[in-house]
Amino acid sequence: MAKFTREISSVEVRATEENRIRYSSKQIKHLPLGTITEFDWKDYSPLGFRLIQELEDIDHDDYMHSICNDETLNKLSSGKIGNVFHISNEDRFLIKILRKSEIKVILDMLPGYYRHLNSYRSSLFSRIYGVHAVKPVGGVKTYFAVMSNMLPSSVIMNKLYDLKGSPKGRTNKKIALRNTTVLKDIDLDFCFYVNPFVRQRIIKQTKLDCELLEGQGIMDYSLLVGLQSKGSCQGSLDGLNPVYGSFTPPCSFKSDSLKSMKTAPSSPDRSSETMYSSSPDKDSVQSKNSMTSSNTSSDTIQIDRKSKIATTLNDLFHNSSSTNFGMKIPARARRVERATGEEEWYDVVLYLRIVDTFQGYGMKKRIEHCYKSIQHNSNSISTVHPKIYSSRFQDFVSNIFLAHDDDRSL
Repeated sequence: MAKFTREISSVEVRATEENRIRYSSKQIKHLPLGTITEFDWKDYSPLGFRLIQELEDIDHDDYMHSICNDETLNKLSSGKIGNVFHISNEDRFLIKILRKSEIKVILDMLPGYYRHLNSYRSSLFSRIYGVHAVKPVGGVKTYFAVMSNMLPSSVIMNKLYDLKGSPKGRTNKKIALRNTTVLKDIDLDFCFYVNPFVRQRIIKQTKLDCELLEGQGIMDYSLLVGLQSKGSCQGSLDGLNPVYGSFTPPCSFKSDSLKSMKTAPSSPDRSSETMYSSSPDKDSVQSKNSMTSSNTSSDTIQIDRKSKIATTLNDLFHNSSSTNFGMKIPARARRVERATGEEEWYDVVLYLRIVDTFQGYGMKKRIEHCYKSIQHNSNSISTVHPKIYSSRFQDFVSNIFLAHDDDRSL
């Protein structure tokens, strides 16, 4: 667990810093005619977010240099609310334009958010490194947040999903992030089989993260799921051949059946077995083969295995080295053709993050909830009370991430 040094005070949350940024033709070669070169800049809770940057090993000078350049500021000043911009410098940051009300939600959450990241370094939250406002002289002020980038340009995603746990009210309108179309709940036709202990960790960490959001009165967040087909460098997953056919029954990924499957050399099962299971030593194997001591040996192995499992899970949640949990999770994606009922299986790598934690359940959302409840079941729509949203979101995560081993005792 990371060392927790101090709280972010209410005074630090409310503090702001303002500056004026100027660029000249001497600083920028070949400056296009009409380019804005003067901006009013505002930092919100600079000391509070500096603590998060330090926690995440972000050098503040590098951070400011990345986002305070003329190209980025001009792009922000001409952007629309909801637009996401990728910062190419070191491939580390994403910028999203927000409403002023969403900035207030982030600031209200900041002390608890910082405390949470200290306690749970493997949190699935997309990290928020700062919130700012920029206004070109004579122009309109733009509010935005700077966040971690889970989609580096070196990683080619075959699919990218923004999932809220309910298809109601999720329109077919598509947006693009880094030239990849972001799909929604109504488009999801996969479930993902992962190592049982990884699944347990995903579910547990989702619960911990949702508890913070629920306590802060936040809803409408999403699980961003990037799906990369193993061995694929380009193209859509729909254009690739599945590695398993419909003859493969679900939850049958045990070592005996693996021999007859067309698995990749670094299949999820083989890598996960190396990480999470332990083989008995030579003496244990010999004693297991002995008829007189087989039961005792088997019990000893099971107790030892469960003990190691408990130790491993404890390390996974509290070891500071697991800050990248959610990135590069090996899995098998299962798709069922709705028309024929045939199954397709794919070897994939998953990238997971909880994003868009900016929406409080204020008066506007309460009115929206009442209006949509007339048309749909009140608990199935996206705009619901934070407690209901949290519970539904967790159930959704439990249903799409499944264990590839059918041993329920684990």
